Amino acid sequence: MKRLTAASAILSLGLATTALAELCDDIGAVSAQSDAVQMTLPSTQETVTCKRALMLSGGAQVHCSWAFDYRVPEASQAFEHLVKSVGQCMGDDAAITADLNVNHPDFYDLQTFELGGQEIAVSLKDKAALSQTYVFLRITLPR
Repeated sequence: MKRLTAASAILSLGLATTALAELCDDIGAVSAQSDAVQMTLPSTQETVTCKRALMLSGGAQVHCSWAFDYRVPEASQAFEHLVKSVGQCMGDDAAITADLNVNHPDFYDLQTFELGGQEIAVSLKDKAALSQTYVFLRITLPR
């Protein structure tokens, strides 16, 4: 039985490593020319279409969102896993900023990673009026 458990752990680690590599590749492949890109949430393997949006400053960002039932533990777990994964993709030299000081009626958490002009933000937002909790990924595209 212990062999099966060890084998399962090794297989699980391999799948997690593959999911992380795919996420890092997906983030690296995002470009200003992409109007829509596919992105997979590592913890759930749910793929969504992310959309490019123009910024007032003239730059562009890619926004992804994954919806969950309101305040289910899976949403927080997905957020934490995505934060950890993006941190691993960005590396140890990335500056991390946590932003919780907002006037928001529901729960909100934001972790922003910045390295060499590249900014990636991961947020968790409860939307009581929609009865949903969202995990967001925002990638600011270099000019």
